[in-house]
Amino acid sequence: MKCHFITLILLLTTISCQNKKSAPLVLSSNGNINTITVVMTDQLWAGTIGQAVRDMYAYPAEGLPQQEPLFDLKQIPPEVFSGFAQSSRSVLWVGIREQTNVRINKNTYAQPQTVAVFTAPTPTALTEIIVSQSDEVIKTLRTQERAERLRRIRKSTYTKHGLDEKLGLILTMPSAYKTFKENETTSWFQREIQKGHINLLVTTTPYDEDIVVEQNLEKIIVQHDSIGKAFIPGRLPNSYLITEKAYEPYIYSTTFGKKPAVEIRGTWEVQGDFMAGPFLQYIINDKPNNRNIVLEGFVFAPSSAKRDYIFEIETVLRSLQESR
Repeated sequence: MKCHFITLILLLTTISCQNKKSAPLVLSSNGNINTITVVMTDQLWAGTIGQAVRDMYAYPAEGLPQQEPLFDLKQIPPEVFSGFAQSSRSVLWVGIREQTNVRINKNTYAQPQTVAVFTAPTPTALTEIIVSQSDEVIKTLRTQERAERLRRIRKSTYTKHGLDEKLGLILTMPSAYKTFKENETTSWFQREIQKGHINLLVTTTPYDEDIVVEQNLEKIIVQHDSIGKAFIPGRLPNSYLITEKAYEPYIYSTTFGKKPAVEIRGTWEVQGDFMAGPFLQYIINDKPNNRNIVLEGFVFAPSSAKRDYIFEIETVLRSLQESR
């Protein structure tokens, strides 16, 4: 009797498990920051289609002293796109097909993941699609990559930066940063790297709507250089950080929340010394508090690639929140 009872319990348990809908297994995506897995045949990759992809996704990133690609591209043929490769965080699938297809899929094989698909019946049509539709794909990928970088940063953050108490601002930065120099209105943070350092500067200036609305480059450079002279000295006496004179910075309109801002990408140098590198700056109109918020990051890393350092800076500065 006891054996029959145990058998009945096992049978009911088995039926119950079979009736339950099993939750789908969602894999975690993988891949280095700013790396795209490009799925296309070797023949397409070696020809004009592959060149179009390289032109759109691996063109030189703006504001860097040396040429570095916007994304690193890893091409694999469709027949080997399986397993670990399918879990890549950023995927671009390109091929010749009878039907024209342009779409961006989210979390198809893993999470988080973006899979952009471009197909067309002829090489000419496919090239046109790649050129015309890639801006939206790039925007999506960069947003995803910033979110991934921020997720990694949040595993270990620097919480003693004091910006909340001083300026009512919150930044999420890696714990490797330390306060390097500060006064009542300005904080300078620095992270040592193998061949140099990454720097973050947060300050406020009197409210000036025109510098943002008009994107007045001359005014922006004067302000940038004055902050450098007042707060960022070079190694030699009377030397200080300025905007590099040989190259004009790139300027874009942007927003932080609902507040208008400008983004400036360019290179810095030191007046009176031989030092240089890339910088990224945001100037935000903070009308409710009658001030402009100035966020800047700059890199000193001679002979090293700097794209990913600037991307880290962008991620940290874009994490800005106001606490009051």
